[in-house]
Amino acid sequence: MGLMSGLVKSLSKLSMIGRALMLPISLLPAAGLLLAFGDKFHLPLMMNAGGVIFDNLPMLFAIGSAVGLASESGIAALSAAVAVFVTNITIGTVLGITPEMASQGGKYAMVVGIPTLQMGVFGGLLCGILAAWCYNRFHTMQLPEFLGFFSGKRFVAIATAFLAFVMGLLLPYVWQHIQAGIDALSVIVNGDNQAASTFIFGLVERALIPLGLHHIWYPSFWYSFGDYTTQAGQVIHGDQTIWFKMLEEGVKSFSSDTYQNAGKFMQGEFPLMLFALPAACLAMYHEAHTKNKKIAAGILFSAALTCFLTGITEPVEFTFIFVAPILYVFNAIMAGLAYMTMYLLHAHIAKSFSAGFIDYLSFGILPSFNGYQTNFLNAIIIGIPMALIYYFTFRFVIRRFDVKTPGRTDVTANADDKTDTEIATEIIGLLGGAQNIDSVGSCITRLRLEVAKSDMVDKDGLNGLGARGVVFVGDSGIQVIFGARAQFIAQTMSTIIGK
Repeated sequence: MGLMSGLVKSLSKLSMIGRALMLPISLLPAAGLLLAFGDKFHLPLMMNAGGVIFDNLPMLFAIGSAVGLASESGIAALSAAVAVFVTNITIGTVLGITPEMASQGGKYAMVVGIPTLQMGVFGGLLCGILAAWCYNRFHTMQLPEFLGFFSGKRFVAIATAFLAFVMGLLLPYVWQHIQAGIDALSVIVNGDNQAASTFIFGLVERALIPLGLHHIWYPSFWYSFGDYTTQAGQVIHGDQTIWFKMLEEGVKSFSSDTYQNAGKFMQGEFPLMLFALPAACLAMYHEAHTKNKKIAAGILFSAALTCFLTGITEPVEFTFIFVAPILYVFNAIMAGLAYMTMYLLHAHIAKSFSAGFIDYLSFGILPSFNGYQTNFLNAIIIGIPMALIYYFTFRFVIRRFDVKTPGRTDVTANADDKTDTEIATEIIGLLGGAQNIDSVGSCITRLRLEVAKSDMVDKDGLNGLGARGVVFVGDSGIQVIFGARAQFIAQTMSTIIGK
């Protein structure tokens, strides 16, 4: 019982970290587009502007994760920057790391101009979590009157600096074991059977969608596993970071002696987003009851267009994953197969954030005009058969098991007629009132909430309000899927309840 309780609490905390990771990751489309269009139109200045973002991911992850985990952005961001500086200079001094040692790569690196250990985005994430914890712990602290100036929020950055110093003293002895584990996993992931690696990656990522934990799964593959030595001798890690560095440096095959087939942990979603899931929407529309087809069309065609253009899939997937477990499993397996077949056909397409048509054009089609071997047509070769498989599978399962997809229920809820304030006010009531809400946040399509008592949450009421899904994560985490409006609803809720 104790083990289960601990697991439930861990899932809740992981969900909150997943929410925090969304902010720094959401910055990457800008960097990716600068690199892609800078390469296409031969504008080195634009490419440098994009490259500098990828070169400073640890700082971005520190600030972004701190803002995501703390309720006050400014102080948390400042404290995260302090943590990055103090932690890395302490590590560099303790280990005697020189700029020359850091420039050679390997286990050392330059982070914001400081020679330190090569910890990648995980080092930044640790600093961000520390800064957020300090804010949540100390921002209301009252010091004696003669130290009153340093009370409250002003004390947060001070506490962060001291604790970052301690963390910098400890990490040289702890990180070697963490790095050994990362290296071992990297060897497995990028070993002889990469077809299996890509299949497992795609399957697990889709399987974690309902809990929102896919944001915990893929960062290791994108930012840590694998290594590539740049033309300047710097060693960088992670499939996404390596792909964009190869684009910047003109490695048209997207392979080197140390890292082969860059893009293998990104490109598998293109057949899914561009073809398969829109075909699933068409199947659900055709299976809707005649009297509800107009309502179903509004929901499903909007979700399909969002998926196709931007690669945001929750509006589609949450129409079926809770009401048809067999389709949930089918979707996860097909995602794994899409990743594996794209790898086997030697496609090399990146995504900056999500694999919609915008990314397909920017990081598949456009680079190919400059000689990069993205092999973007493979997404179509795989995507069309997948679309047919999805369409007929969904129609069969929906009809055979009477799955209650949009248009197959007597009342299809739609929140579009209500303002964000009206929805936010009703959600607060359905969550048990403001006093039952501990924190409010959001990612692309879902509210990510923590409540004091989950048994006070009216799940049926939330579904009746127009939510496309309600997920309980751990003993206090609640996720409510409202589509692209989620971030605005969350902001309104925060304003109303003051959290």
